[in-house]
Amino acid sequence: MGIFDRLGLSRKRLDALSSPIDLGIASPWQEGSLQQILIADLLGAQLADTLPLGRAEAISIPAVAKARNLLVSSVSKFPLRALRRPVGVPYSRSDADDDVTGEYAWLYRTNGPVSPHERMTYTVDDGYFHGLALWLVDRSAPDENRLGAILNADYCPWDAWTVDDGKILVNDKPVDESEIILFNFPTDGILVEGRKTIRGARDTEAAWTGRMRNPIPLIELDVTDPDINLTQPEIDKYVTDWAFARRQENGAVGFTPPGISLNTHGEVHADLYVEARNAIRTDIGSFSNIRASMLDGTMGVDSLTYKTETGERNQFYEFDLPFWTDPIEARLSQDDVVSRGTRVRFDKYENYSPTPTPTGAPTED
Repeated sequence: MGIFDRLGLSRKRLDALSSPIDLGIASPWQEGSLQQILIADLLGAQLADTLPLGRAEAISIPAVAKARNLLVSSVSKFPLRALRRPVGVPYSRSDADDDVTGEYAWLYRTNGPVSPHERMTYTVDDGYFHGLALWLVDRSAPDENRLGAILNADYCPWDAWTVDDGKILVNDKPVDESEIILFNFPTDGILVEGRKTIRGARDTEAAWTGRMRNPIPLIELDVTDPDINLTQPEIDKYVTDWAFARRQENGAVGFTPPGISLNTHGEVHADLYVEARNAIRTDIGSFSNIRASMLDGTMGVDSLTYKTETGERNQFYEFDLPFWTDPIEARLSQDDVVSRGTRVRFDKYENYSPTPTPTGAPTED
């Protein structure tokens, strides 16, 4: 009996659990826009902003989505390789490593419908948003000297596990350390570290949307007839009705009743908040350890500094991406995962190869 049987997870149930694909089942208490509105109404906007930030709210910010998508698409395409240094070969000879990936089939395949690509995608996703990620493993029978070899490894969804008093619980049941692989990234996750920036970005998006709906900065309804005496409820209704009409498809055309004139203040243009939105991309890039140019943003540089797209791309793979790949490689290289003397690395050869390996049908010259 393996870990999944002890947790009450059949293979069919495990396949559904391990997949981050939406199965069409939604909880009325799951985080979302309606929940955010209710919390703000009940507790007040200021107190609501001090509550923990949810992934659904963060991923709605374009810069966050771009950073997340860039990371997962870059990392998940690299296959995992197990390398072993032959006895007597100095560690300075990295080219002498033997590829022993075939001894660890779980590195490149899974037993369920969740592919290794999907497994790695949501491992990086959890690391990006939360700073932690978890895999559940099946092992062979242990011997006297070491743990049993890993036979299969599945991604465990973030909502399915918790930490209680230093113990990891999966579906509220404790698991042994030999039955899991915990990835601890060098960050608390952007939901914690970038909370203020993300909420500021949300407010900027709301302001930009409001300006697009109402390009005229300020509209004043002026009562010109001294015989018209409006009560405050009537004034409020005039303002509400006019604001509603301005948001409609034909909101550029309106009608003012006799005795009331329309005055506009400010320039008539749609302010896109370009500088503010670009600054958000730079800040999100800083939290994500991704240069702003990779997020379609710009940053101030000296006029004599010359940068190319190729140079930016190379620096991304050389300096930015290892922040996320190194913790995964280090954890999978520990002795409880692979045999001593073996290390696991992402195969990035295709990324640096000047001539990509052809994958189509062979053709004659």
